[in-house]
Amino acid sequence: MGQMHFDVPDSASDFFAAARWREAYLCGIEGVPWQTQNRFDGRRFTLTRSVDTSAKLLITCPVPTIGYRLLTSCSLRCEPKAHRLLVELARGSCFRVRVQSDIWRRGGLTLSDAFDDLLARGTERFIDATQTADADRAAEIATEAIEFLEKSATKLGELFTAQSIAFRKSREHRLSTMLAVSVLPPSPWKEMSEELGAAANPHSTDTFSGPASGQTSGPASDLATGSEGTPTASSGSGGQIHDTQAETDGPVSLGRAFNAAAVRISWGDIESASGRFEFDAVSEALDACARQGIRVIGGPLVDYHPRLLPDWLTLFDDNFDRLAATMNDFVEKTVMQFRGRVHLWNAASGFNTAGPLGLIDEQVMRLSIGAIQTVRRCDPNTPVILSLDQPCGEYLARDQDGISPFHFADALLRSGLGLAGIGLNFRFGYSSGETQPRSAIDFAQLIDRWSTLNAPLMVQVSVAGAPGQDADALVRTSPEPLKPDVESDKAAWSELQYQFAKPLIDTLLSKQIVHAVVWDGWSDRQPHLLPHSGLVDPSGRPRPMLDYLCRVRAEMLL
Repeated sequence: MGQMHFDVPDSASDFFAAARWREAYLCGIEGVPWQTQNRFDGRRFTLTRSVDTSAKLLITCPVPTIGYRLLTSCSLRCEPKAHRLLVELARGSCFRVRVQSDIWRRGGLTLSDAFDDLLARGTERFIDATQTADADRAAEIATEAIEFLEKSATKLGELFTAQSIAFRKSREHRLSTMLAVSVLPPSPWKEMSEELGAAANPHSTDTFSGPASGQTSGPASDLATGSEGTPTASSGSGGQIHDTQAETDGPVSLGRAFNAAAVRISWGDIESASGRFEFDAVSEALDACARQGIRVIGGPLVDYHPRLLPDWLTLFDDNFDRLAATMNDFVEKTVMQFRGRVHLWNAASGFNTAGPLGLIDEQVMRLSIGAIQTVRRCDPNTPVILSLDQPCGEYLARDQDGISPFHFADALLRSGLGLAGIGLNFRFGYSSGETQPRSAIDFAQLIDRWSTLNAPLMVQVSVAGAPGQDADALVRTSPEPLKPDVESDKAAWSELQYQFAKPLIDTLLSKQIVHAVVWDGWSDRQPHLLPHSGLVDPSGRPRPMLDYLCRVRAEMLL
């Protein structure tokens, strides 16, 4: 058994108390978390695991002026002597920013004087911290270094996305990336039209009218079409999204906000009683999408979470073969029902996590393969993907059940099932099932790692936009603040949702391997999946994130 110790001096006690140290974990070179037990005795932070090899510490901490951010150390040895926590986190920040900036600079990225200044000041403070013998003073200096270095990481991410998007636009004019919003059936389109009108022009009383039935908004992505979209329109130069509303003033169609919709086709809703299928609500939603002329991502057909599976599945606890046959029967009937009305099938989601049924790894793999094969057999001309929750694998640090998301996806892609791509579900700002908040450059590195599988990616993002419980959310989890000081200020939460999510969406748009970006949650006024993740709040007021997505659609996408 290996233990890694970190000293937390008195000067860092407030910093550590605000850190989410209970969710911290250790990982190796592959980035897969080890199952870890964490303990803090007031002065020393100890992480215990089953092996004693070297590892990196990952811990979410409050960074001044930035908010909560995942900080990492460099690779450290397990030894009786404790490491200096703040100094090692500063070393990790310095290493990540300097190495990534050098890689991107060699690839042609132009760095700015502001970035160079922040990096130089952060590096200088880190060196001072390493040369300071007094533990309290070293921690104070290291905290200053972390702030400068993480600010430089933010600036580096902005430079990378702006220049990468500008390069893509110079070749594609308008990007073929699918931009979708996730909705629950039956049909929110009428309310969506009215609220989009308010977002685009709060002084206008006009409502939206979509394109004529059958009209499309242009090709979106080869993930959903099987071929590259052909750019048909030009856009402004550069990779920045303008901060004005000039592009969205006045009445516009739904296609001005999104070029696709991710319609949840939930097993738990359709077959609430065994053998009785209710397709009317989903059919209504698909009809509405057809009238709006936007593409449809259908699914996930099987979402491996409590409250999203039929309650009667507990009857099959001791009969896995019957469970698998029942699931495949549902998938077959659903795909046959909606074949030709869905442009991309999402066969299943969340099978990499422990889930509610207590299945072993082999059973989970069999269910995944069965769902994919059934979709392919019933609708061979429509692409099919499978989605993974918590793509960084944080759940592995606390639960021995579950499969490494990367290895799970790799096994499915190698199996020859005809999988068209992989979906990645990122949920930020929640008490359970979340991906820990990170900088845009760390997010870019994560997407680059997934790109080594050479499969198109559909990335779904959700960020809590308000505090407190949400009775209309299907998933039982609580919003967690992305900054320590927002507390219960709803306006601050909405603004923070935009500030946090924008760099991540920009990063996804800069990556050619990302063929679809899905915002998980349209309106909090209607039943939805996650608490307060909607682009419209419960009172019907659009959040700042909606205006940003409208501008992305208008300025950059087909």
